[in-house]
Amino acid sequence: MMRKHSFIIGVLLMIASAGISTACTNEIQRPEVTDPLMPDKGPEGTESIGAASVKRTSVYHSGPNNQVYRIPSIVTAQDGSLLIFCEDRHNSWVDKSYTDIVCKRSTDNGETWSASTSITGSINSGEYAYMDPTPVVDANGKIIVFFTRWNKLNTDVRNNRAFMSFSIDNGVTWSIPEDVSDRILAEGMFSSGFGPGHGIRIKEGKYAGRLVVITRQHNGSSGSGYCIWSDDNGENWHCGVATQSGEAQIAESGKDKLHLNIRRGAYRYTASSSDGGNSWSTPLSDGALPIIEGGCEASVLGTGNDIVFYCGPAGGPASSGHDNRYGLKLFRSTTNGTHWSKNQVLYELASGYSDMTLLEDGSLAIVFEAGPEKGFIKSSNRTPGWMRLDLIILPSDLTDYNFWF
Repeated sequence: MMRKHSFIIGVLLMIASAGISTACTNEIQRPEVTDPLMPDKGPEGTESIGAASVKRTSVYHSGPNNQVYRIPSIVTAQDGSLLIFCEDRHNSWVDKSYTDIVCKRSTDNGETWSASTSITGSINSGEYAYMDPTPVVDANGKIIVFFTRWNKLNTDVRNNRAFMSFSIDNGVTWSIPEDVSDRILAEGMFSSGFGPGHGIRIKEGKYAGRLVVITRQHNGSSGSGYCIWSDDNGENWHCGVATQSGEAQIAESGKDKLHLNIRRGAYRYTASSSDGGNSWSTPLSDGALPIIEGGCEASVLGTGNDIVFYCGPAGGPASSGHDNRYGLKLFRSTTNGTHWSKNQVLYELASGYSDMTLLEDGSLAIVFEAGPEKGFIKSSNRTPGWMRLDLIILPSDLTDYNFWF
């Protein structure tokens, strides 16, 4: 046995000395990793923004006769004006009731607000629900807002139409809404919603300037998500490849990188795109984000330098009289939305749908559905003031890796 081992060792030594590799000639060798995928930036958030720098105001309030304002979205106009869009549900809090798209405008970073302007009131005498306002601002300052028209007497999705309105004076006046279904929907599909939230104009990379908006489309039996995109400031729109359906928002998450965050049941799913939103990776569940009983829309925003923010209710136990949409929580990722390294509760009571934008001075503005109790009231008997649309302004330092609460 010893003689056999010596023979084998001798053969191996002869092969090695002849310069012959004992590995397979077609073996794929893993290259050496010389640089980390993300550079080590050191400790995050070592400096505080200061609690006193956080401001919260109310913009819309629910009124008498069951009127309620829901589903907010927010953008910053080219002149720095702040615009908040939402649904004005005239006489019921219920989805697909008599609803118009309305907008308020602020020229002093949310300190004061204009009267509410109805964008769809002139074409709605009560038979329709215009829902899911989703605005985007082009390179010339034109503000385009998309929304879906539901027939409140017959809510079969096949009766729906996709509409669009625009403003060329920073949100002061709006065009008569037009039906754009044939211009933006995939073949054989019907509009079941946009966003909700805001669309984006890509800032860097080979798709810089592209407008990208997430839509929900349905064929009468099942739904899918599609991004529509335009490379000519909204003159022509293209419909991308189908992805997972659900209320969703898009964030620019780096050069030639987009992040998609999707509501899917009680969970959050994320996907990425490297071709300007035309196609997306397979959506994966993000277990680091809150699980909300019944689900809830949430918002995302990219602010540059690989930073992405997520905002939505943190949730918790529901009660017999209230749901578990409460505890508005802000998350921050410094790795393009792949990992959430910081989080902070901004409002502890009822919190629902939200949206975000950066102000002209770099401050982070968040609009969200808010209530005065821990969770929204389950009962259909809801008194005026049970829901508001509140605005939180956070200092620009928050978009810096070195700052946190």
